[in-house]
Amino acid sequence: MAAYYDNLLRLCGFQAEEVKDERPRIEKAFERLGIGPDDMDMAEGWTREHHDVELEGSRRLLGAWLRELIDMVLAKDEGKKVIYYGFPAMVRPGMLIKASSENIYCACPDAVLCHTMGQIFNKLTPLLEAGEENGLPPGHSLCSLWQVKVGALVTGVIPEPDMAIASSYFCDMGSKADDLLAEKYGTPIFYVDGSMDSAWQEYPGCLSERVKFLGAQLDQLFDKLKETIGVEITPQAWDKTAKVAVEYYSRLGKLTELMRADPVPVSAVEMGLATILGAAVTGRGVPEAYQAMDILTKETQQRLSEGIGVVEKGAPRVLFLVSNFSDASVIRMIEKTGLAMPASFFTMPPPKIKSETVCSTFGEKMADTEMRVGLYHSGYAMAKRLEMATDHMEFDGMICNYLFNCRPVAIMSHIAKKWVEKNTGLPVLALENDIYDTRSFSAGAMQTRVETFAEMLKARKTAAAA
Repeated sequence: MAAYYDNLLRLCGFQAEEVKDERPRIEKAFERLGIGPDDMDMAEGWTREHHDVELEGSRRLLGAWLRELIDMVLAKDEGKKVIYYGFPAMVRPGMLIKASSENIYCACPDAVLCHTMGQIFNKLTPLLEAGEENGLPPGHSLCSLWQVKVGALVTGVIPEPDMAIASSYFCDMGSKADDLLAEKYGTPIFYVDGSMDSAWQEYPGCLSERVKFLGAQLDQLFDKLKETIGVEITPQAWDKTAKVAVEYYSRLGKLTELMRADPVPVSAVEMGLATILGAAVTGRGVPEAYQAMDILTKETQQRLSEGIGVVEKGAPRVLFLVSNFSDASVIRMIEKTGLAMPASFFTMPPPKIKSETVCSTFGEKMADTEMRVGLYHSGYAMAKRLEMATDHMEFDGMICNYLFNCRPVAIMSHIAKKWVEKNTGLPVLALENDIYDTRSFSAGAMQTRVETFAEMLKARKTAAAA
């Protein structure tokens, strides 16, 4: 017998037999999330409007996020040890922890909630409000991603963690908010400290001392994991993690290469689903995403052969910082102004830089990789990476869509604008917004700014062709 959620799950790539087998879990999770029959019309309409559901690969990506949501909500009920980490965060430690034990659920819960309760159900606001009422009040430039996490915890939507990893190597707000978890729930917290200070123009170089320090912090995290959870990181887990990372990011790389085409064949919304999932979860959503990206790659190639694009051929192409986590309508709005969005900071491949540090531990190897990728190196490294992206793919401009309440990104945004404009000649729009909470900005004012930028890029492109 069909249930109220069957149509939505089919829309999100679930097979009928899977829904039948998982019905008790689905119903238990949806009840805890406050999702009922009255939410289905909104969810189906919202998903159809903002996602390219005619593509099976897109539907399967949505399904990967939903599976992670269900698993996260039920993790403690099903006997799992729960470990949360913040966003943005290094991918490898979470993957390595998960690879060390099947009895662990390890993820960035707020990112999962944004991509499901926001992008599918359009019901994120109650969690944001609960976070505001429980230690993270509005109007103080506090991280809305953390408001989601705290709101989900106090309402019982997600289980209390057995351990939390605070990413103090990038986000100082995260470590302060983790103090709230420690105070309220007694959660053991490990603070991975680091520093984004560096000499201007040092990147892609990096002092070995920075690698050694961050590596030692990560090694101490693994010691804390063994002490708190009883799980030891092994060479076998390291090899498994490396294989998972290669499998995932090689697929994402293939899709990114296909996005070089004109017209751009797939929306940046769908690319965002694939990009962030790999950094936010470590469970069954990852192999589900493998299949989804394989299917999406074939569908994208078919679109290329038929000349199908998201925007018209010859449209100005913009590099952007990151997709919106909770509201796909923001990216759709940008595309509707006639701008093609083939790549973000997070989809562009990192430069191939030879390491100058001899690494002897798992932590040092991860730290060395992250320094060369650049995100946790320095604000200059982020600006330089954006400049490097213009050598890999042709762009007509850039939208640096920064979060006003995220100190590292907000500081970097205008540095990046000046740096990219000076060194590439491309116009850059520094666009203040909040990729987690769309209550924080005026959608109308944002659209006006994007439309003006789009018209300017179109005029420049026409003049250049004349």
